[in-house]
Amino acid sequence: MTPLLRRGLALALIAGLVSTLTVSANPIEEPAFERTWERTDRPVADGVVSRTWMWGPSGHTPQMHEEYLDAPGGERLVQYFDKTRMEINDPDADPGSIWYVTNGLLATELITGRMQIGDNEFVEREPAEVQVAGDDHADSPTYATFTGVLDADPLPTGETIVQTIDREGNVGSESALAVHGATAEHYVEETENNVASVFWEFMNSSGEVYVDGQYQSDQLFENPFFAVGLPITEAYWVHVPVAGEWKDVLAQCFERRCLTYTPDNDPAWQVEAANIGQHYYQWRYDDTPAQPPEPPEAGTSFTDGTYVVGDDIQPGRYVASDPTDSCYWERVSGFSGELDDIIANSFTDYRQIVEIQPGDAGFVSERCGEWVLDGEPVRADTSSDFGDGIFLVGDEITPGTWQSTGDGDSCYWARLDGFSGELADIHANHFGDAGGIVEISDTDVGFETSQCGDWTYLGE
Repeated sequence: MTPLLRRGLALALIAGLVSTLTVSANPIEEPAFERTWERTDRPVADGVVSRTWMWGPSGHTPQMHEEYLDAPGGERLVQYFDKTRMEINDPDADPGSIWYVTNGLLATELITGRMQIGDNEFVEREPAEVQVAGDDHADSPTYATFTGVLDADPLPTGETIVQTIDREGNVGSESALAVHGATAEHYVEETENNVASVFWEFMNSSGEVYVDGQYQSDQLFENPFFAVGLPITEAYWVHVPVAGEWKDVLAQCFERRCLTYTPDNDPAWQVEAANIGQHYYQWRYDDTPAQPPEPPEAGTSFTDGTYVVGDDIQPGRYVASDPTDSCYWERVSGFSGELDDIIANSFTDYRQIVEIQPGDAGFVSERCGEWVLDGEPVRADTSSDFGDGIFLVGDEITPGTWQSTGDGDSCYWARLDGFSGELADIHANHFGDAGGIVEISDTDVGFETSQCGDWTYLGE
C-alpha cells in the first residue's frame, strides 16, 4: 500500500515465429532509455523500415532498480526489453555520451552462469538452459551449449565458416554450408575472436534512424560494438527447427547479445538479435516465465494518505469507525487537485461508510483513522439506541420506526440507497430540529445521523 503522495516457443531469433512467452507492453519512461530505443526501433515500430528489432516494440518490464554494488546507493535504474536490458550505471555521467545508457552483458552471464551484481562482484549460478535459436526443442543449442567453446581458437580471417555445434557442445564441420558464403571477417584482439562477415556487415550497416525528433539516414549504431559488445565465441552453424521446419542457422554470441543469420529468411530479416532480454529475465528471476514484476496486492485497510484505487487499495465498502472531529475524505476521478476531480467528499466527526468504486481513480483520507474493507458490524443489538454515525440497515439497525431524543436545531439524518457519498444515494433526508420520527424501510441500505441525539426504536 503506497500513498500516491510519493507521487512459445520462446520468442525465437527467426522472423515469423510465434512465441508463448508473454510480450508485455510497458512504457519507456526514462528519457535516456527512450532516446536510445528511438534511434533503431522507432523506424521499425512506425513501419518506416523492415528489419530486426534491436530492443523490442516496448519495455518487457517497467523500469526498475536492480542491485549493482558499484552504482550510487548499490542499485541502478534498468529496464528489460525483449532483446536486452538497458541500464544507467552512473546517473551523474554525461547524458550526451552513447555509453550513458548501456545494455547488459547478458550473453556473457547466461553462458558462464555468473550473474554480475557489481564491477567485480558475481553470484555463481548455472549456465542457462534456454535455447539460443529456433524452437524450444530437445536438440536446440542453449546458452549453456556455448560454455565449452568460449576458449576455442578463432578461425583464420577470411576462412569460410562451415563449423557446426550441437546442443551438447560437440563441434563438427559440414562442407555443404560453404554455399552460404559466410566468412570469418573481423578479428577482435581483446577477446581473440573473429566476427562473422554477415554480422560485421550488419553491425556497420546504415538505414533509417530516428534522432532528435526526425528520421534520417545514418549508421544504425554509432559504434559497431555498442549494441552487441565484443564477440565471446566464434560463429557456428546450428541445425534447429524453426516453426517446425528444420533449418541451418548461423549463431554467434557477443558480450551483450547473440546474433543469428538465417539464409532462408527475407534479406531484411536474415540477421536478427535474440530475445536475450526475455531469456535473461527468466533466468535471473527464479527461472519463471518472463513477466513484469507483479505489483503489490492492493490493500484492504489504510489510514491517512492519497491512494490509487486498484493499485494501492481495493475498491469496495470501507468503514472508518473512529475518526477525529475533523475527518475529511474524498473519492476522486483524477489527481489534478481541481474541484472537477472530486466525485464525492465529506467533512465529519462520526463513523463513516464509503463505497469506493472500481472506476474511481483515487481516494483521499485525512484524520479519519483506519479504514477497513467490509468492516464488521458494531451493533449486535440492532434495536438498541444509537447516536451519530452511518450504519447498515439490517446488520446494525432494525428497519422500523425510530424517534430522535435530541433537542437541538442542527439535527441531520438521511436514509441511504448506497454509500457512494453522492446525492443520488440519498433516498430522503432532514436538517433542522431534533426529536422527529423516521420510518426506516427494509429496502434502505444505510442510515446516517448527526446531532440528533440518540435514536430510540418504537417498533415496526
